[in-house]
Amino acid sequence: MIGTYLRLLIVFSVLSVLGFGGGKGIIPQMHQDAVAHYHWVTASQFSEFYTIGKLVPGPTTIFAVLIGFAAAGIVGAVIAAIGMFVPSTLLMIAMDSVWVRWRNTAWKDLISHGLAPAIVGLVWSSVIAIGKGTTHSPAGYAIGIVITILMLRTKISAPALIGISGFAGIAFLR
Repeated sequence: MIGTYLRLLIVFSVLSVLGFGGGKGIIPQMHQDAVAHYHWVTASQFSEFYTIGKLVPGPTTIFAVLIGFAAAGIVGAVIAAIGMFVPSTLLMIAMDSVWVRWRNTAWKDLISHGLAPAIVGLVWSSVIAIGKGTTHSPAGYAIGIVITILMLRTKISAPALIGISGFAGIAFLR
């Protein structure tokens, strides 16, 4: 079990410092580690845990705690939480003074503009990683398309859309 604890700490610590620009960018790697490499959870569980992470207050990456719990119980959940949030917090505190010091430099602006396309690509790959654990049926795809359109075209909140998806699943995915 110590090996699992150590792997949880290493995996989530690395993901933590790579998750700049928002947690969605690390989801494909988290999926690779948790599902494909270490088999802590199934693709379906990963998608379910992600959904729960969207519903609770706080960052979406809180679902790392659920992965830790699935892998190694309460201790695994605590270790995953420490790994997911402590390294990035410490890095953010350390980098704040550097970023403020360089706030009026062209270098900072170039980095910011250069990272934006990478973040977009990472978010799109997150869609694919999460989609691997969903229902692959015409009704499932239709629900996904409708929810995407509603998210982009209305002011309906993400938790409300998740609830709508759940009811649509009950109605159409039996």
